[in-house]
Amino acid sequence: MFAGRYLWWMLIALAVFLFFAMSFDYVTWATVATSGCARIAGSCGPLILTMTGTIKPVGYYLAACIILVVTFARIHYIGLGWLWCLFVFALFVASAPFPLLLANAWTGQLNSEKVLENIPLAFPFLVVFCTYIGWSFEEADDAPLGPWRWLRTAIRLSAVYGGLAALAQTPDFAWIPGRMLNMPSLSTHLAAWQPKLHDALSLGGAGDVPTYLALAVFTTGLAASLLPAALGDLRARLLTHAVPRASRR
Repeated sequence: MFAGRYLWWMLIALAVFLFFAMSFDYVTWATVATSGCARIAGSCGPLILTMTGTIKPVGYYLAACIILVVTFARIHYIGLGWLWCLFVFALFVASAPFPLLLANAWTGQLNSEKVLENIPLAFPFLVVFCTYIGWSFEEADDAPLGPWRWLRTAIRLSAVYGGLAALAQTPDFAWIPGRMLNMPSLSTHLAAWQPKLHDALSLGGAGDVPTYLALAVFTTGLAASLLPAALGDLRARLLTHAVPRASRR
């Protein structure tokens, strides 16, 4: 999937999410108002329940599926390994409730303090990575993660740390394998293992500081990996403007 098409589909997914999160309640109100169900007592309840309890969640799932599918396709297209798909999936599941919280800003029920208190650390990891893979590697003919081995290693290690932190801080991950395999005992063991993993990642009481450091390394590493391409583009533009001037002389 080309970078332009990837960005286009991501914007479509964002538009779908914003529509169902902020505007679909108006659609529900208009449907109830025009259906005439208010003439019969109790007949509006099933309609409202269908609109808000079935159709609205389907819109959220549709936006989520678009984001995951196009991101996986983009990862495959630019030549990153399938482990990055697992990384994105872990971050996406860990940060899924946060966009729904942001949707409350439309109703005035959200402030900056509440956002900072509830933002999962997996969310900035996901935003940074999705922004990074939107770079047009195919046009610049550059390899993702940069040309330097030490930089690729730093990026991958920080990504592994961020993925493990997402697993440790998200209780839903403990129940997914048990439900898929119909083994409740497995989910119980995984749920008991998550706090131990969190303690290990926090280095015995450092809290989320190591995760913030991993995020800083991850973000800086991805930005640094784009420097050769960015410098090459800048040099090409400068030469393009400089050559005509020299030719005039």
